[in-house]
Amino acid sequence: MLHYKTPSTKLSPTLSILVRNLPKSFTQENLEDLFFEFGSIVSCDMVMDDATGLSKGFGFVEMSTQDETDSAIKALNGKVIDGKKIRVKWSNQEKKQAAAENSAPSTPRVIPENVWGSVASNDDKSENGPE
Repeated sequence: MLHYKTPSTKLSPTLSILVRNLPKSFTQENLEDLFFEFGSIVSCDMVMDDATGLSKGFGFVEMSTQDETDSAIKALNGKVIDGKKIRVKWSNQEKKQAAAENSAPSTPRVIPENVWGSVASNDDKSENGPE
């Protein structure tokens, strides 16, 4: 019988927000300023392109309460910044992480050798197997 290790702690409900379609010129500070009026920011991560140093157009913000998170999403989703309509929604990053941690390890795929001992074309073997 196989036993799988399960995580020892449960993930807390997420208060993480995904912000998409941000201008390339947007910075971490701009993202923090955008959410500051809605409450305490626990974490803020603007995803940057290492090669150019510019924004990849999305980031994550975590607020301290669900009310703050709900207010920010409601107020900011669809807001136009520098001509771009931003998309603000609950992040499902934690859901994906929880699913990965709770799933059983993947089973390696086993491909058996040719039952006759080697790979051969149909012309090399009779229909009834080796002679």
